[in-house]
Amino acid sequence: MSNQPLIKKRSVYSLNSLLRKYPLEVEQSQENLNKCLTIVDIISYGVGSTVGAGVFVSIGIAISQKAGPGTLLSFLFSALACLISAFCYSEFSTRIPVSGSAYTFAYVSLGEFAGWFVGWNLTLEYAISASAVARGWAGYFQEIFVIFGHEAPEWITGISINSFINISPLAPIIIIICTIILVFGIKDSSRFNVIITMINIITILFFIITGSIYIDVKNWTPFLPFGMKGVFQGCSIIFFSYVGFDSVTTLAGEVKNPKRDLPIGIVGTLVIATTLYIGVTLVLSGMVNYVNVNVNSPLSSPFENRGMKWAAIILAIGTLTSLTASTLCCLLGQPRIYLQMAKDGLFFKKFASVNEKTQTPVFGTIFTGVFASILAIILDLDQLTNMISVGTLMAFTVVCAGVVIMRFRDENGVEHSKIPSAILLFVLYIFASLFGVSSANDWNIGIQIAFCVPMLAIMIGLCFKKQINIPTTFKCPFNPVVPCLGIIVNSYFIMHLTLDSLYRVLIWTVAGAIIYFAYGIRNSKLNESTQTPQSDSDIGYSNKGINYY
Repeated sequence: MSNQPLIKKRSVYSLNSLLRKYPLEVEQSQENLNKCLTIVDIISYGVGSTVGAGVFVSIGIAISQKAGPGTLLSFLFSALACLISAFCYSEFSTRIPVSGSAYTFAYVSLGEFAGWFVGWNLTLEYAISASAVARGWAGYFQEIFVIFGHEAPEWITGISINSFINISPLAPIIIIICTIILVFGIKDSSRFNVIITMINIITILFFIITGSIYIDVKNWTPFLPFGMKGVFQGCSIIFFSYVGFDSVTTLAGEVKNPKRDLPIGIVGTLVIATTLYIGVTLVLSGMVNYVNVNVNSPLSSPFENRGMKWAAIILAIGTLTSLTASTLCCLLGQPRIYLQMAKDGLFFKKFASVNEKTQTPVFGTIFTGVFASILAIILDLDQLTNMISVGTLMAFTVVCAGVVIMRFRDENGVEHSKIPSAILLFVLYIFASLFGVSSANDWNIGIQIAFCVPMLAIMIGLCFKKQINIPTTFKCPFNPVVPCLGIIVNSYFIMHLTLDSLYRVLIWTVAGAIIYFAYGIRNSKLNESTQTPQSDSDIGYSNKGINYY
């Protein structure tokens, strides 16, 4: 009798481990979450997480320093870029209705390490978004003191330690409140969010309607004081305003009818947010000349300068409630990504625990609240917001690529092609990044065009490849052209961000890689499927019937 083991164990540290993809059975892991959310709840969370610090903070910077009244075009271009990614998110979310968002999408289409990379950076996005909004929330208390002619105390304005650390005792308060609300359950927190999001929209509509009375069309001239270059620079600034629509997909495991409601929620969120942003931009740039827009309190200061303190107070209080909704929604997404990563074995098991009574990931929610509170206490708004867009744009890029790749794979996850689509899309990403760098640094126009030629060739080549895995639910239109445009646009925006933000994300990614190689790759649920039987006949081994997305 042979003493040889039936299963020959492979080392987990291999290229196969990094590239292995998650099969269809992932969908079954969501059954212990409370499926109670409707389309109203989804759009409410989407609007709550999207329409927040962007419209109340970054719009002032964009108008006064980047694009003037042409910020309207910045919002439209950014919305178009997000809409492309939204179509890709919608197709994936109906194929894979689970809570992992772009993390799971990347895991299924590009492999385990790509999934980890996206998931890890998304956790940074959500935590920093919550911290940044909390700092903005604390900052608006200063405006209330200014309206009444008083100077805000230091515990509100912040205590400066050095150029990097600025202590804000007030900032974590809103994070703690929102964390407590989320711990009580998704249904209770959704009711709270619907109410507070309605207040948010009413506040913005109040500004648009009341402010339109005081519009002076002369303030819209010149419409493009910084030219089209300023418009695209404005895109990089106000892209932060759209960060959050992707958080809708983190709720997939708790939606009653995800295949119908998620695409509506994603696209509906973008339409509502863009409409409100355009209205605010037109009114604000019409009320005040772009050079006089107040960066710190852009919406309330025009009324304060006209002696309308009552209107300024309404807007300041409305802003506080709006930023509360944004904080709540940012804190909502991160623990659900932790949950899916932990269930897949890539993150610590404790984050996979779900409270039996509230059916929410309580430990992950509390951890997220503590982490975001620490960041909000010690880092100022500028340092936080500079790191947000990078992780989001990377996630958008991966999702766009994944949608194309999935169309060319059979039910076993295999692509029958001489040149895999993943290779072509990686080359596309390289040239898109070079195009972004050349544009950001004003290189010769001939060089910029030269980078565009191979991108066009790759898109044409992909169009002639046969798609064999077309979804029966929502389909991203004009695939692969639309997803490829998403990769190009997102890469272009990344190359226009500051080097400091890229360095910080690189440091965060290295820290994540250490956790992955020390824990995640060793505990992945897919390790069992990478063990090799000595022979199929010995143990009846077969991989037939395993269905991949």
